[in-house]
Amino acid sequence: MNEDLQLVRELLEAPLPTPQVTFQARNRLTTAMERRSKRRTIRAAVAGGIVTVTAAVLAFAVGQPDTTPRNTQVEAVTPAKQPGAHDFLLAAATTAGAEKTGRYWHTETVVLRGPVRVQGYDLASRAVIEYWLAKDPQDASWVGQRDLGYRPFSPDDTAKWAAAGKPTTWTVTTDNAAGHRTLRAAPGSATLETMSASMFLQSLGGFDAIEVNALPTSPAQLRKLFQDRIVERATAALPGTAAGDANLFRAMTDLLVQVPAVPAVRAAAFEVIADLPGITIQEHVKDAEGRDGVRITLLQNGSSVSQVNSIVLDSATHRVFARGYDAKAADSGDAVKSGNETFLTIGWTDAKPSAPTRS
Repeated sequence: MNEDLQLVRELLEAPLPTPQVTFQARNRLTTAMERRSKRRTIRAAVAGGIVTVTAAVLAFAVGQPDTTPRNTQVEAVTPAKQPGAHDFLLAAATTAGAEKTGRYWHTETVVLRGPVRVQGYDLASRAVIEYWLAKDPQDASWVGQRDLGYRPFSPDDTAKWAAAGKPTTWTVTTDNAAGHRTLRAAPGSATLETMSASMFLQSLGGFDAIEVNALPTSPAQLRKLFQDRIVERATAALPGTAAGDANLFRAMTDLLVQVPAVPAVRAAAFEVIADLPGITIQEHVKDAEGRDGVRITLLQNGSSVSQVNSIVLDSATHRVFARGYDAKAADSGDAVKSGNETFLTIGWTDAKPSAPTRS
């Protein structure tokens, strides 16, 4: 099997890791997809066993499976250097720079991963994950999670699931000791715990909270810092190459959604994205919650896999609604994997952390 396709499948098919493992592995995984190294999987110890860290990580997914056809074609969008995209991202930078901070950077994310093949159709897993990431390095950060269960991946899968009698449990083959595991439609219990160590941007080697507070506010300096870190870990991802730009796009979007960076740094991240060649914009895009937004996209065409990385922003407030990842086989155009994160809550808060209540 082609090495690139195998990597994407391995990274996305394993059981959902714990929130802390997810947080610490998220960017390490995205960088791994750009490498051509011999070690193509990232593993983490979870519940006493070894599982492949996956993209709940990228798992860039949704509150519900997206029932509208995905359109990752670039002909429907506008080149970044035309006024719509570039000016929109600069406006987002201005908004970000004026944000009022709080005690925590708080995100509530509904993550969908899939497809997972069962008898005759595909499923998607859903989970809600909340982070309260402390701005003060001396303060504790918190993470809460609740698994929301499995459901059919698409409308076609929903019809096949209904024809099968609408089952609520499924047994699938795995590489654990039992050789199988049971998938359930019912939600699980909610958890809330402190994070043992807040290491941010691990695809770049990791930044602790003190280093996050010291990130440069100059777009040029921030770009240079990230590019240097990227090349240290993926030598083929040189600045200006497709791989380098894809890594930089992901690193900057990670900074925007999962790092308690000060407003000036967030503004700089938007400016860096605005200057990436090949960035496109598509207006009036619906996210998984039905919210109307603007999609910013970077397409990377590889020899084996075509990858699309994107973020969706509110057109007025520039709040991040969602981010996504879609991979297709370059030769056939067949979908390899896709994942998305939908941010129901994102921003600064002084509110006390609490376990997720969404079902």
